[in-house]
Amino acid sequence: MFEISRRNFLKSSASAAAFGTGLSLSGLGRARAAETITAVEWGGDYFESIKKIAAKQSFVNINWQLHTGGAAAILPKIKAMWPHPGIDLLTGWDVTWQVIASEGWAEPVTAEKVPNIADIPKKLLVKDSAGNVINIPRTLSSTLWFYREDTTPFPITKIDDFLDPRLKGKICFPIPTLTSNLQMVSMALYKGGDEKNMEPAWDFMKKLARSGNIGRVANSDVEIRNSITSGETSISFQGNGGGHDLVKNFHTRYLNKMDPKATGFVTFFYQEGWCVLKGGNTDAAFKFANFAISPESDGEFNRLIGAIPANVKAELSEDAKPLAFNNEEMDKYAYIPDWPYLSKQSDAWMKRWEQEIAPLL
Repeated sequence: MFEISRRNFLKSSASAAAFGTGLSLSGLGRARAAETITAVEWGGDYFESIKKIAAKQSFVNINWQLHTGGAAAILPKIKAMWPHPGIDLLTGWDVTWQVIASEGWAEPVTAEKVPNIADIPKKLLVKDSAGNVINIPRTLSSTLWFYREDTTPFPITKIDDFLDPRLKGKICFPIPTLTSNLQMVSMALYKGGDEKNMEPAWDFMKKLARSGNIGRVANSDVEIRNSITSGETSISFQGNGGGHDLVKNFHTRYLNKMDPKATGFVTFFYQEGWCVLKGGNTDAAFKFANFAISPESDGEFNRLIGAIPANVKAELSEDAKPLAFNNEEMDKYAYIPDWPYLSKQSDAWMKRWEQEIAPLL
């Protein structure tokens, strides 16, 4: 089980509706709450699950807004609206925290404001240049390749299988701005490169695009889910939260705990959580975040989304156990990328995708 090395994961998006579109989901909070905050959450299971957690408290009323696109998509909007972003509590992950720390947007997290932070591994805490903790972790997640065994014509054992003609139209491939392009980083690692030497991945990607095996290019996690559940495609790459329903409803195989050198299937880990932005209702935001990462709340939330709780006192669900790595498995099968470096490559990789890969599809 994940102990001290339960660390580092990813996710990019689980998106759905409304931030920046004028669509407010106000009214979903509790009418009698003493204080009100605006919180930004991911869509899908994340939103439905956190609403259930929030319904168990009455001291904070929450106006929910949802991320659109990847979690990083909201950062330019915050910058444009700063110092009045209109957001008290923001969900994000490793890459998001690097930007927020450098911009100085986060209200420092202390044990007095968030007592339950004491049960979160210190390795998960991100600090700004002044040494202040800026994040409140709630989830450990993994991002990995997976496939539906009932709609895939043969067992997938290595990334080279993606070029097999029997997989015509079977692959749902996320664009580079989703999942921080870890899908291509896995190819780079398999072919002798890494996130800072992506040429092997681009070479393989061109072969894959020409093969006709990519049946859907996904612009969001919702598109991945819809494509896989409808049977349009069978293979994709996503955070474990997105694959939760697939595992419950279909014969789905996680391509993890396999020798990365022989197969190319490496698992990327990251952590997700909350950040309280300066200038808003910070006290109420901290109160809710502290409630949400308590052992009971954090355990239930992560059981609902199929992930691993960040709180070491929270109970691990049966669904999450196949995704949990012990220390030895972490050393053998997991890869922790250079998140700050990845966060700076998104635009360049997307531009290269449009110029070199999209014309081949």
